[in-house]
Amino acid sequence: MSTTAKQALVLLAGGIVIAAFILRLARRRLLSTRYAIGWLVIGGLVALAAALMPFVGRLGRLANMTPTAVLLTMSSVLLLAISVQLSISVSQLQERLRTTAEAHALLARRLDELEQRGA
Repeated sequence: MSTTAKQALVLLAGGIVIAAFILRLARRRLLSTRYAIGWLVIGGLVALAAALMPFVGRLGRLANMTPTAVLLTMSSVLLLAISVQLSISVSQLQERLRTTAEAHALLARRLDELEQRGA
C-alpha cells in the first residue's frame, strides 16, 4: 500500500472520528448546535481530504513541499481561522456582558432611588 493511500485512510478515519465525537458532544448538550455544525463541517472536510490526496501531492510538487507538509500547512491555516472566529465570539460575548452589567447597575441605582423616595 502506498504512502498516499495510507495517509488517505488515516484522514478518512480521522474525519469519521471527529464527526462521531462531535455528535456525541452535541447529544449531551456540551456543544451548541452552532459549533457542532461547524465542527461537523471540519470533520467532513478532513474526510474529503482523503479523496483529494492525489491532488495534494500535485499541489505539493508545485510548491516544492511534501504532501504531509501541505496537509500540515492547511491544518495550521484552519486552526488559525478557528482561533480568530472564537476570538471574535468571545469579544462579542464580553461586550454583551459589559453592556448587561452596566444596564443592571443603572437599574439597581434607579431602584435604590425609588426606594429612598418611597421611604
